[in-house]
Amino acid sequence: MSKKFRQLFLTVSSLLLTVIFLGAFQTPLKASSSQINVVTTLDFYGEAAKAVLGDHGTVTSLITSPNVDPHDFEPTTKTAKTVAKADLVVYNGAGYDNWVKKLNGKQYLSAASVMKTKDGANEHLWYDPQTMAKLADRLATEFGKMQPQNKASFKQNATKYKKSLAKLTKMLDKIKQNSNNQKVAVSEPVFDYSLNKMGYQIANKHFAKATEEGSDPSYSDIKKLQDDIKNKKIAFFVQNTQSDSSVIKNIVELCHKNKIPVVKVTETLPKDKNYVSWLSSEYQAILDIQQKK
Repeated sequence: MSKKFRQLFLTVSSLLLTVIFLGAFQTPLKASSSQINVVTTLDFYGEAAKAVLGDHGTVTSLITSPNVDPHDFEPTTKTAKTVAKADLVVYNGAGYDNWVKKLNGKQYLSAASVMKTKDGANEHLWYDPQTMAKLADRLATEFGKMQPQNKASFKQNATKYKKSLAKLTKMLDKIKQNSNNQKVAVSEPVFDYSLNKMGYQIANKHFAKATEEGSDPSYSDIKKLQDDIKNKKIAFFVQNTQSDSSVIKNIVELCHKNKIPVVKVTETLPKDKNYVSWLSSEYQAILDIQQKK
């Protein structure tokens, strides 16, 4: 073999090896950078994640039924595998759905950490629209780290999503104008973040805490609430319709008897509603009460 031919052979061989090498790695590189896999514990957090992520990935929500109590959710082997494959796991935190932390996800983000809420505080963070707005911004930041080339797109998506929340903020402001710092009572502290934004004072926190913890309120707490209803010292009563007990049933009946309005709320996203339509329907019920007075 001549020297000239040998050099040509080596050059061609080198080029062929380079093509083969690049071809072998081209598909995995494209796959790893083209899609972000997100898992959320709750469907309304999944809704926010989808809005910010756009077409740059997929979002899977673990709890999508309004009949499932997130506290009591029991992960399966399939759930664990889904979480393990996720690039980011979004959950509520504050003790609400911390079971997901045991499933060995690669990276976690909680609404509680975004809002600087510690375990033991009120865990129903989604009832403050600011939680969803701040979460959207944080998601845009996290997604931007994973896909720097799409950073601007994520920020634009977050801005668009936050604009959809403006309706809730306007409703809260409108309610606050006529709340006059009045007292209200609640079956449990599910709706408290919204009530605080509206300017209402919660009159039965001790009663509500007992209900949330699954124990019966004390006789004195029940008696005080009954007296507040009979003497019309509260503007309305907020009932979490997903929590049922004979005590709450009797309180609701007493409210009807004494013409105290009952505002019905839920802890999970109702079927056929999105986050904004869900909260706005509950806020509207309070606006209706204010307009009747």
